[in-house]
Amino acid sequence: MKKILTAAVLTLALAGTAFALSDSEYLTLKKSNADFARADKNLTQVWKKVTGSMSGRSLKAIRDEQREWIDLGRDEDAAYYMSMGYSRAEAYAMATNDRAEYIPQRAREIRNGK
Repeated sequence: MKKILTAAVLTLALAGTAFALSDSEYLTLKKSNADFARADKNLTQVWKKVTGSMSGRSLKAIRDEQREWIDLGRDEDAAYYMSMGYSRAEAYAMATNDRAEYIPQRAREIRNGK
């Protein structure tokens, strides 16, 4: 059983890296896909609004989490949507929209010490 679990975790980890969005792919996707461009613009606007009212440790905490999401979470979220049959562009747009919805909630949690 332990071998099966280890193999499953390794497979998921490798699958995640296969879908990773490089910086150049991000820029290309942003230029070539209107849905992703809108989602990215929305996330940027939400981000500016939320972080504009934060400072100190709270701002650092949410920035650190956002960097982690860009490095790992974004690809994991998009991989989930791709596994459901969505195209890569659709999946990244959906993952980005999900993040835009999550940021205000997470900012409130951070401010409240959670």
